[in-house]
Amino acid sequence: MIFAVSNEVGPVLKRAAILSTEHAREWSIWRARWAGHDTVIVGSGVGKVNAAMAAQAAIERHHPRMLIVCGSAGSLSDQVLPGDLVIGERAIQHDAGISLGRRFVHTGVNVRGGGRRMMQRAFCADAALVDLARRAGAELRHDGNGRPAQVHVGAVATGDQVIFSEERKQWMRETWDALAVEMESAAVAQVAQANGVPWLVVRGISDTADGEAGINLSRLSEYVEDGESWPGWLRGQGRRLTYLLRHPETPGKLTRLVRGVRLAAERAAALTGAVLSELDETDRL
Repeated sequence: MIFAVSNEVGPVLKRAAILSTEHAREWSIWRARWAGHDTVIVGSGVGKVNAAMAAQAAIERHHPRMLIVCGSAGSLSDQVLPGDLVIGERAIQHDAGISLGRRFVHTGVNVRGGGRRMMQRAFCADAALVDLARRAGAELRHDGNGRPAQVHVGAVATGDQVIFSEERKQWMRETWDALAVEMESAAVAQVAQANGVPWLVVRGISDTADGEAGINLSRLSEYVEDGESWPGWLRGQGRRLTYLLRHPETPGKLTRLVRGVRLAAERAAALTGAVLSELDETDRL
């Protein structure tokens, strides 16, 4: 089970009985018992490469019967609102392609198929797992935390970009009829396919992925290049302070985003737990 950040994995760790914890250099791994199943929970870090490394490590070291990607995502559809849930039946790496001036052509990624290297635009989740998740979602009870979650099934777009753009949203929606955008699922799907492991995506919606939700996170982030010295720390603090002074609306937006991620993660964890409860006892995740 793959999660990107601590805000996403936290609701799962509260529900599961943790048996052991391992903190490797690039990720954290918890062995747990959850909903009657032996479960490996991996905190991968954000982005496709981090997620792919974590998925491959989990497969090689723990030999799971399936992989579930769980966490938060931004909405690409007016019908999919914050607090809703999306079950990914397809995952697409939306940033894989060719830039031709002002035009971007999506090509998909290079995989082995039919005995030779080929391009693949979308990865399809295990149909039985998608159907099981759909049934489990229909039986979810309202958690009393805001608007009742609606469960949607469709495509999920993945890329190494945080999307706060109506134009980019519209392109992904029109190109693939995608419902949600995030930064890990299609990379995990590619690794799972290469290893012959079934996979599923369960995402809670945290935000609307448009300009109204937009924050320039690059101005608030810490960078390795700044170094760990006192001058490096001062540079980072100065960058953050300057941005906040120029954009006084940022703290409010950031608070709403954090709350949205927390609600999305709670609901994604609830649906994932419901899926596990429906699986056979012999299935290992």
